[in-house]
Amino acid sequence: GKDRKIIAVDSSASMIGELERSLADSSVDSQAIELRCEDILETDIYDASVIVLNFTLQFIPVQLRTDLLSKIFRGLKPGGILLMSEKIEFPDPNLNALFIEMHHSFKQNKGYSALEISQKRTALENILVPETIATHKKRLKDIGFDDIDVWFQCFNFASLVAFKKSN
Repeated sequence: GKDRKIIAVDSSASMIGELERSLADSSVDSQAIELRCEDILETDIYDASVIVLNFTLQFIPVQLRTDLLSKIFRGLKPGGILLMSEKIEFPDPNLNALFIEMHHSFKQNKGYSALEISQKRTALENILVPETIATHKKRLKDIGFDDIDVWFQCFNFASLVAFKKSN
């Protein structure tokens, strides 16, 4: 319906610019989409039915993740849902190494060079900090979310869904 509104938040001006270009080239009603170039930690969140957090939490310092997710929980209407996609870590180091290697093979098959893969890995080291699915689930449950589970996973990337039943 006409009463819906999408608010897209990214701290990167170039990513917001890419979205603007994509919207201009599409048939999407861009009037229903508000683009904000701001830090998600500063974003005011309220009266939301659905919040999508795609590969965002992994770049937030670990000690600030609970605060951000608590703010998201408070900003969701009862009955609202959070969809969260993250790079994940496996508790078993051998499994973790296997999935990282499989992801690198996938990138090589897509045409990335070993150097490009290595440079990206180095650039993200200590910036992208993945956590286990169990850690994500426990944090979401402790905040107050209900019915939390993985609804999609490929290698070491997973999407979780979490419901807010009530305030």
